[in-house]
Amino acid sequence: MPPIDRLVRSALLALGACVVLALACYEVPEVRDYYSCKEDAECGDGGFVCDDGVCCREREDPVCIGRVLDAGTDGGTCLDGGTPQTFYEDLDEDGFGNLTKPLYRCSPPQSVPTATNDDDCNDNPNASGRLFFPGAPEQCDGFDNSCDGVTDEGLDGGLYYLDEDNDGFGDPARTGTFCQRPVGWVDNRNDCVPDSGTSYPGALEVCNGLDDDCNGTTDDTAQIGQACTAPGKLGVCAEGARACVGGKDVCNPVRTPAALDTCNAKDDDCDGTTDEKPDCGGPIRFAGDPSVIFGARHLGSALQGVMGECLKDSTLPNATPADVVTGDVWTGSGSTSHVFWAERDGGTWDLSRSLTTLKLFADVSSDAGTGTNRDGGLSRWSDHGQPIVLLCGPGGFLRLVPSPAILDSTGTEFVRQNIPLPPTSTSGWVVGLNSSSDVPGVLRQVKRIEVIIQPAASGGGFTFDFQPDFGLP
Repeated sequence: MPPIDRLVRSALLALGACVVLALACYEVPEVRDYYSCKEDAECGDGGFVCDDGVCCREREDPVCIGRVLDAGTDGGTCLDGGTPQTFYEDLDEDGFGNLTKPLYRCSPPQSVPTATNDDDCNDNPNASGRLFFPGAPEQCDGFDNSCDGVTDEGLDGGLYYLDEDNDGFGDPARTGTFCQRPVGWVDNRNDCVPDSGTSYPGALEVCNGLDDDCNGTTDDTAQIGQACTAPGKLGVCAEGARACVGGKDVCNPVRTPAALDTCNAKDDDCDGTTDEKPDCGGPIRFAGDPSVIFGARHLGSALQGVMGECLKDSTLPNATPADVVTGDVWTGSGSTSHVFWAERDGGTWDLSRSLTTLKLFADVSSDAGTGTNRDGGLSRWSDHGQPIVLLCGPGGFLRLVPSPAILDSTGTEFVRQNIPLPPTSTSGWVVGLNSSSDVPGVLRQVKRIEVIIQPAASGGGFTFDFQPDFGLP
């Protein structure tokens, strides 16, 4: 038999081996850091459980601080006898917990962020969870950031209009509703030309066929109506006003040629010449001018050179025998007044130009009886200032009287009178009574020049032979 001590040693060795094996089976896993387990199975056998990331024993060393004792039977208690508390995962660490992830613990978990409320509506940090919690400011993202059941409240949620041409005004036909205004959109719909950055309310209107300032009117530029010179036009016809036609800036004439060229330093009839005769200043010679008509009347009244109107169209009766005008020679007989006229056939003459002169050139004779004139001599003419000259027009008439009288003898009178219009104090002619007060107005529109004479007696006749220079030089 083996010796006793050998048996004892063998038994001790076997017992040691068993202890070693036992210790190997129930050894507590090495705690490398605070987070060494995620579930109980990772802690092995021997009563170890996983509590808040560490392996521990519920009532032994190492003690499970957060684990609830007897949680399945009586609601559980804590190691210190306190009451457990429910915590909620707060993965986004915004201070608000996830209702779907409760943790029943005796102390706040260390392995996962938690909160003591379950008010979070988005606890996913990978899905902008930090932007979601009660009282969070709303973001323009289409979500309920403040967890109150309403999306994007507090933001305007308004209607916006696309500003494609970037002029600050929106296209009324292209709308969008956004909680905040996106880039390229505006809150007005006032653009009238959405694809033009130069057309918007208040823009400068230019002549281009567009309503640049969006006022409902196209091409109403500030230059419209301004004075300009019409191309290719003469005289007053070159006076124009700017207009916009078909998107082009043009100068439209505002004057048409006048029938007469008045004495106003303007080319009224637009022929390239200013103040030309016969319109301004009258014809140089009446005789031979196709626009001048001659005529005469034997009036049935002795007017003595005093009249209040022109006589060609007066209501005085025509006496017999009638006066005759042959060419530019006027003949007649009788002691009543006679009138001769040189008249413009259509229109008037403007005799208002400075230094205009009526050239009254005629050879005048009579075989009528004689009478005593005012100076005591004999004359074949009635005793008043003769001949009288009347300037007749639509604006009135002027009665021009020689001073002294020219026809005051028995012989042939060679009348060579240059009568300034209007007469001057040194010319030997005056503006007689009954004349129109607006002398310049009459001179601007003279239709007819009348010459009035009155023989001294009814017997015999007279001849008034106008010379070729009779006219308005």
